[in-house]
Amino acid sequence: MVVPARRSFLVGPVNFHGPCAPGRITVQVQAKITVPPSTVVSTWSRVRNNYWLMFSRVDGLLDDPTIPPKPRYIYHKTIPNFPTSRNWTSAIKDSQALKLVRCNNLEVSRISSKDSPQMHVAILQSSGITLRKLTVTAPGSSPNTDGIHIEQSQNVRVADSRIGTGDDCISVSSGSRFVAVNGIECGPGHGVSIGSLGKNGDTAAVEFVDVRNVRFTDTMNGVRIKTWEGGQGYAKSISFTNIEFDNVDHPVLIDQFYRDRSVQVGVAISNVTYSNLRGTSRATTVAFDCSGGGGCTDIHVNSMVITGPGARRTVARCRNAQVAISGQVYAEIPCRS
Repeated sequence: MVVPARRSFLVGPVNFHGPCAPGRITVQVQAKITVPPSTVVSTWSRVRNNYWLMFSRVDGLLDDPTIPPKPRYIYHKTIPNFPTSRNWTSAIKDSQALKLVRCNNLEVSRISSKDSPQMHVAILQSSGITLRKLTVTAPGSSPNTDGIHIEQSQNVRVADSRIGTGDDCISVSSGSRFVAVNGIECGPGHGVSIGSLGKNGDTAAVEFVDVRNVRFTDTMNGVRIKTWEGGQGYAKSISFTNIEFDNVDHPVLIDQFYRDRSVQVGVAISNVTYSNLRGTSRATTVAFDCSGGGGCTDIHVNSMVITGPGARRTVARCRNAQVAISGQVYAEIPCRS
């Protein structure tokens, strides 16, 4: 499927639904794709699904950068321009720009997504996914506009991309394993997050997540693990390596009290490694805020120096976490195993 260059195409909510007979499906987008204007009530009033473009049950999908000219996928719609009519605006405001569901061996590259009403790219129940050279932009004040959301998926790779949103640049949710994030520029936004996990007492499972070579600029958070009180399950075997922070509020976070401040034990967090973290922070450098009863164990911090602007002092806080320290670490972490 080819969308030719130097044009603008109007596309309403659509699902490209497989399975497909060929072993390799190529979508080449050279032009700009836009949603119907918000004034076209007839288009959005019938929307019952939370997506704009969706590929479901499609194996071997390729947005091929090798076919000249290089493909470009652009979602363009500004949140403040959505109408306020109650009978249909909620469908637009909850829409995700690009949704990939139950897809396998999929590669998407060199796409741009601008001002999605909610998540820009959502990957659900999929395997063997590669996203690279993406550009995602949204105002820092726009809520729930995660750049890339990964859930119930495995063997997912996100690389060499620039993401700026009003929420997480990348979020990894329950049911995900073997996720690799490499070479990301994040900002504005809420950082790269594992979670949130365990909402409403749910059982969560996230493991084998490797985040490396990421630069955060003017973000609220940097690398974060967040869980709800009362949840069950685990988040384990997670590493953050070669991370840079530039004017970040909270560079390193483990938060087991994401929305609740009770003392109930929640999702267990273990085998988390931080290696070679550098930069500047506007507030608390490290916050390991864990519940009692062994909520955070086997935490390793190896070589981390994060100062305030102008090399001013920063602080770290720690509660109920078992932390092993090696190399130069600043600010000093007050709890150690």
